[in-house]
Amino acid sequence: MAIPTNLTIAQLVPVRDAMILALGSPTLSAHMPDGSSVTFKSTKDLRDAIAEIEDFIRSLQGTGMGSKSSLAQHKRGDGPIGPCLLPPIGGYW
Repeated sequence: MAIPTNLTIAQLVPVRDAMILALGSPTLSAHMPDGSSVTFKSTKDLRDAIAEIEDFIRSLQGTGMGSKSSLAQHKRGDGPIGPCLLPPIGGYW
């Protein structure tokens, strides 16, 4: 799906939301805010189009095309740089 580059975030969000609603539709038809309708061949095509719009929205927001999720990191002192529950290699406690 080709995204027009002259659209703003405020114009792209309703388009993305219409596509997300189409995921629940048995016909995979997205009814766009301008009154038009787009029917996708498969769920994969629809998901790819949603991902493309979300990437474009992120690029307009300045958050880049990086990861779509983040993981928390914790340092509790155990692991390779701190105490752990396993005995040292080649010996006992």
